[in-house]
This record gives sequence, structure tokens and C-alpha cells, in this order.
Amino acid sequence: MLNTYTIGRIGKDCQVISGKHGSFVALDMAVDDYQKGESTTTWVRVKSSKENHIKLSEYLTKGRLILVHGTLSSSIWEDKNGNSHVQLSIVAETIKFIHTGKKGTEANAASETDGNMDNEAKAPMPPEGLPQNNDEDLPF
Repeated sequence: MLNTYTIGRIGKDCQVISGKHGSFVALDMAVDDYQKGESTTTWVRVKSSKENHIKLSEYLTKGRLILVHGTLSSSIWEDKNGNSHVQLSIVAETIKFIHTGKKGTEANAASETDGNMDNEAKAPMPPEGLPQNNDEDLPF
């Protein structure tokens, strides 16, 4: 079994596929690799039958940057011209959205969205008028 963590952008909106063995989500993810000043894109198929991923499918849209953790496998297929290609696939254990932020804001942050809708959020600012922490008042 090959466990992997992979970051990439979703190539087209996620599909929910229903069959007699249940439902699952499927999406294609573009993974960019930069070596010696050149960029190479590898396409990876991501699948999951987890209920929480199925619920998140409406947010798994084209262009979103995600991190996928799961089991990697590969297969070989032939196109209509007889050329052989390798298809990489990941059966996802977790899917996380990567938030790149906007120019001029704080550092990039990743929040876990493996189906628990409890995304980590930045701590809210206290209301105005409340005393603020003052490190100068500490006795040590």
C-alpha cells in the first residue's frame, strides 16, 4: 500500500456517482511539479465513498486548491490510437481545502475539511472596549 499526500488543483467540478454498491465522489486533480525551471503537470484521479466527502462535493469545484491524503494506485490504459498511458488514482482518506489568501494578508493557511464541517477558523477579535493583553504587566 502506498500512502500519499498530494496537493493540486481540481480540473473540473466533482462528480457524485451512484451505483448499486453506493455512492462515491470522483474528481481529477492537476498536480504541478517544477524541476530545473520547467513545469510538468500530472493528472491524478481522486475517489472517495466517504459520506462526508459526498456532502462536500458541491464545494469541490474547478480550480480549487486541495490536499488529498490516501492510498495511491496506478493502472495502464490505451487511447484510441493505441498509445499506452499511466493513470494515477488516490482513494482519499481526507480532503483538505488549501486557502491561499489574498495579497497583503497573513500567511497561507490550510483548514481540514475531511467532512467535519468544523473548519479551523482564525480567532475572532475581541469586541472594542474590552481590555487587551499587555505583556508589559506580566510579573515574570
